[in-house]
Amino acid sequence: MSIKRITAIVPTDILKTLEKQLRECGVPGVTVEHVQGYGKHPNFFRRDLMHDNVRVVLYVQDDKVDEIVAAIARCAVEYGARGGILAVERIDRLVSLTNGADIAASSLCECGE
Repeated sequence: MSIKRITAIVPTDILKTLEKQLRECGVPGVTVEHVQGYGKHPNFFRRDLMHDNVRVVLYVQDDKVDEIVAAIARCAVEYGARGGILAVERIDRLVSLTNGADIAASSLCECGE
């Protein structure tokens, strides 16, 4: 089974709802970074065009990607997100810096499988 990285850039105000959705999908952990940027619909009435967003990064088993992507998209739509983007990438190797060992895809889910 392979590992995928899901990166979503979403408005800051949907973070709590998104965290709940990800926990319900069995995601054991995420990395969240505060970022700024502008995209397809910049606000030309702002002084600097930048919007505050968060980048959410998580590593998941390949067979969980569709469920998690759907949960993130559903969360954004339900919350009325004013924008955002999501990417899914293949990971060739994931290594724990605690002990130098490779991380198995099966350890990336708290589901009862």
